Amino acid sequence: MSISLHEALLYSKGKSGVCHCELCPRNCVILPYAKHVETHRNIKHVETQNSRVETHCKASLHKENIGFCGTRVNIEGKLYAINYGRITSLAVDPSEKKPLYHFLPGGKLLSLGSFGCNLRCPNCHNWEISQTSSLIHSRPEVLDSLVENFSEISPAEVVSQAVTYDCSGIAYTYNEPTVFVEFALEVMKLAKKAKLKNVWVTNGFFSESAFERIAPLVDAFNVDLKSYDQHFYQSHCKASIVPIINNLKNIKKAGIHLEITTLLIPGLTDKKNILRGIAAFISRQLSPNVPWHLIGFYSPISWQMQDWESSNEKDLETAYKIGKEEGLRFVYASYSGQSEITGGVISKAANTYCPNCGELNIERLGYEVERFDENGTCFKCGQKLFILDKDL
Repeated sequence: MSISLHEALLYSKGKSGVCHCELCPRNCVILPYAKHVETHRNIKHVETQNSRVETHCKASLHKENIGFCGTRVNIEGKLYAINYGRITSLAVDPSEKKPLYHFLPGGKLLSLGSFGCNLRCPNCHNWEISQTSSLIHSRPEVLDSLVENFSEISPAEVVSQAVTYDCSGIAYTYNEPTVFVEFALEVMKLAKKAKLKNVWVTNGFFSESAFERIAPLVDAFNVDLKSYDQHFYQSHCKASIVPIINNLKNIKKAGIHLEITTLLIPGLTDKKNILRGIAAFISRQLSPNVPWHLIGFYSPISWQMQDWESSNEKDLETAYKIGKEEGLRFVYASYSGQSEITGGVISKAANTYCPNCGELNIERLGYEVERFDENGTCFKCGQKLFILDKDL
């Protein structure tokens, strides 16, 4: 391997150089890749009439040497993060794009993304960078060239850019940030020193050990709760919902700002019983004040579901009403994070209204934000709107 390597966090060593990754609940067992060493696995046997000739070849990388997420490689008994400092996306975004409507409303975040993911969702909208993991597993020989295509940046450079562009914080997003946790943690530490906020946009599928590392440095989470059905997570995402539910409870228990997003995939995640289960869980086991974002699925940009039906306004309206019926005070609906709906109940579903008196306190048109609230409380009745600003 010719790329630079950074030793991974959260793993243990087993016998014969085997590494046990402890970053997410998948707990990958990753076999060692012995670079520059002749291995029995790669011996080619050539039979001749008079003798048996053995041709020894250099060891080659196999999928067994790589974690499911495509970012951890076991080299001679040490686990390395091959995506450290390798950036696929770096851009200034509004907080609303994450989506976060109650954290720095109208504010700017420097959004940072790498590559790889610990899920395999065929509906993924960012599959070009997240599903490099699938490509690396199917063709391990492309790993070096793929990684080298992505720009390298230092943690200090990321923070410097956030300050230069007058951002309020840094968002770890675009692909699953858990799989570039080594780099993210270094950026987060420097961001704190620079008085910047840290935002973790995640699928929620991380280990308790990872949460313990992340939590002291994170100011806000947006967690993608895809469904409330274990079968869906197993068949569709190749994962389990159980650790995600536990992590949501732990985030709330830790007092970290939390917002939740659900993508409405027709026939899969837009079923009334599923939506009611999610809304009831948020309202009763987390808090009715946790914002719930309902995002319409747009099939043409998906990874493997281009021929699937896209969401429509009726789907979003139904889900929105269910959220309200289950007692959620802040329900939002949009397409791909934006308010692009023009009619019916949903036309104003990107706005923040006071749950007490019903007055409009934050108006959103796309990513344009106009605020009427008074420091996070309703301008008319003083009701708390559970909004966190930069100075709070």
